[in-house]
Amino acid sequence: MEVIVLKYPTEEDWALAKTAALNTVSKKMVNHPTSDWKEKLIKANHSPARVLQFYFRLVDIPYYVSTHLARHVHATPFISSQRNDRQAKYDRELAPQNTPVTMDWFMNIEELITIAHKRLCFQADKTTREWVRAICDKAIEYCPELKSRLVPLCVYRNGLCDEFNPCGYNETYKITGWETK
Repeated sequence: MEVIVLKYPTEEDWALAKTAALNTVSKKMVNHPTSDWKEKLIKANHSPARVLQFYFRLVDIPYYVSTHLARHVHATPFISSQRNDRQAKYDRELAPQNTPVTMDWFMNIEELITIAHKRLCFQADKTTREWVRAICDKAIEYCPELKSRLVPLCVYRNGLCDEFNPCGYNETYKITGWETK
């Protein structure tokens, strides 16, 4: 499992987000965003955060996991082809669902949070959850203000779970604390 960050929010991107946020209240940026301001913007989930973007490369991700992740409509996947006329590593007709592919995945911070909420849930496929945990860990390296947001939805919502068949974790995490399991 290898997750490579090809793009992350730079200080210039954060300044752009602050410029956008201040424009909505007819103000101009005087000071660059502080870590506290960044965390407030992420917490508020306001539209200026959408200019903050990540681009990940997922190396040797199982094909079936790439299809789970590609379903997130506000993230853009670029998945290496399995077509027989485009690659010679294996026969697509015979390839198992866990055949490794490379997936590049582009998204903004808002979508990354949404993905974490859904794919870190213990109802998600275990391997998919492991890949998303690795993605989130990498994102936090570049943007530590995300740490409290890249969690399962039940943790984010303080125990509320809307899944058809809750796993029960929402009733235990307050006791044990959020763990990556």
